[in-house]
Amino acid sequence: MERRHLWLLFDTILLGLVGAIAAFVFAHLVDLSQDFFLAKLARYKPPGLPNEGGSLKEWIGPHGLLLIPFVTTLGGILSGLIVQLLAPEAKGHGTDAAIRAFHFGEGKVRFRVPFVKMIASAVTLGSGGSAGREGPTAQIGSGIGAIYAHLTRRPPHERRILLLMGMAAGLSAIFRSPIGCAFFAIEVLYSQIEFESRALLYCLISAVVAYVFTGFFTGWEPLFSLPENLGITASYEYFFFAVLGVLSGLMGAALPVIFGTIHSFFDKMPLPFFVKPGIGGLLLGILALFLPQVLGIGYGWLQKAINGDLSGPLMLVLSLAKALAFSLTVGSGGSGGDFAPSLYVGGMLGGFVASLFDQPPAAYVVVGMASVFGAAARAPIANSLIVVEITGGFHLLPAAGLSVMLAYLIQTALSNYLPYRSLYESQVPSPVHSPAHRGEFFTDILADIKVKDIFKPQKVWTVIPEDMTFRQFLELFGRTEQHYFPVVDKEGNLVGIFSINDIRPFLFNEDIKDILIIKDIARPDVITTSPSEDINTVLRKFTIRNIDQLPVVADDDPHRFLGMISRREVIDFYNRRLNELKKTSQRAS
Repeated sequence: MERRHLWLLFDTILLGLVGAIAAFVFAHLVDLSQDFFLAKLARYKPPGLPNEGGSLKEWIGPHGLLLIPFVTTLGGILSGLIVQLLAPEAKGHGTDAAIRAFHFGEGKVRFRVPFVKMIASAVTLGSGGSAGREGPTAQIGSGIGAIYAHLTRRPPHERRILLLMGMAAGLSAIFRSPIGCAFFAIEVLYSQIEFESRALLYCLISAVVAYVFTGFFTGWEPLFSLPENLGITASYEYFFFAVLGVLSGLMGAALPVIFGTIHSFFDKMPLPFFVKPGIGGLLLGILALFLPQVLGIGYGWLQKAINGDLSGPLMLVLSLAKALAFSLTVGSGGSGGDFAPSLYVGGMLGGFVASLFDQPPAAYVVVGMASVFGAAARAPIANSLIVVEITGGFHLLPAAGLSVMLAYLIQTALSNYLPYRSLYESQVPSPVHSPAHRGEFFTDILADIKVKDIFKPQKVWTVIPEDMTFRQFLELFGRTEQHYFPVVDKEGNLVGIFSINDIRPFLFNEDIKDILIIKDIARPDVITTSPSEDINTVLRKFTIRNIDQLPVVADDDPHRFLGMISRREVIDFYNRRLNELKKTSQRAS
């Protein structure tokens, strides 16, 4: 094994441990912040996991919900101040910043960003902000990976892999989902179903290390608990899951539009930045006076939906309200993730569909969680794996696959006509479109193109007999536009070549024009190509002598001249092929 791979394997263990520790510290900060803002100031405590039981009234303090708008506004302002003063790139949901660093930042992240993100997000979430821990954890973990890459002086391609390893480790520690989080780190980069496959092995190992380290201290139970013997007992139920997939696709298309519209509204607001999250927090607090279930991360309410404690109409209202609440929190500039809110929106939608068909809600809540976020984030494979891992519902994977893929197809079709296509603006359709892979596909595309795909044999080229005098050539030269002249012997075999640069020393010497013959001018060591040769090899031949044209000879006879191929023809053909690939990718996205 190469030394570089051994070093990267060591990195997976180190970043897995560090990512798990960072995720644990962040989760603890969120708990402390929630105890201060919601429990002590507002006297409100949302249900926890797996379920604390009790009714809504038992979580509301003596002042009712009147202090909630004050707390959410205060948290928004404090979070905005922290971000504005210390690291503006720490605003928003975090995952998009990690994607942007991968594609457009060569895997570089400022040293302070992960730590500012940790504090700002803890304040946002602890004060009731309707967001999640996973997006900030993705930015924190990826930031730590990027910092480590900088300290160890890694090249850009390794910096990007280390960034993804840190992201996978942090998410795995929070979610207890090593396989799904590893796939999420490599799938969420692209808006089509594409993967950063070269990073998969390392992301898997770092995610498993983080999972094992976290499990040793916090236990191995899934994040959510499901009823025993949960399963699909009748084939007609798959029709219900197909209906859920269709509705999830519609919601997956609507969620980026809701978020993007509100984000754009706040972005254009002529106010200091730190005020905007405060306004978002105030509007969230007012909404929470009527629906306190939209506050915070919301996993406790998802557990209650799984348990069947919420009515169908209420779950539909909460699904729509959470989309608005999340957009007010994060779209206004608050620091929090989009993963938990998207799962909440999908889970409540799934519970509503279960009520329509008079089915137990647990399976539909789980599949809805995967479907909406898988579509809205354009990461269907990873989210299917994550949701079954965090619930332990592996036997629901076939139903999840049906629903998620239907949702993805509908979301991608509808979003072509919408102003916002995904929750992540920095996604690119495929590796072809990523600056991270600039230059790689030049070689890949050219390796598939042969000379015969470009070469035009019908074009007439002037060949020069090797025994022609220089004066005879000059008479011919005035009637042609060629820059390179193949030289042949009496049998017509290619024996040399020369360019107009080669004849400059003899142009004004009248004494030798009748004595000098072309054989004396031409280079006998001809660099040739053939119809079956790939263009990548041809380009390397152009650079050997910095020449612009090459003779094309027959595959079965290296002396039989067929014509010339130019460097410009190759580049023009490559550009056309690349544009075709991009258009195909855009249509597919």
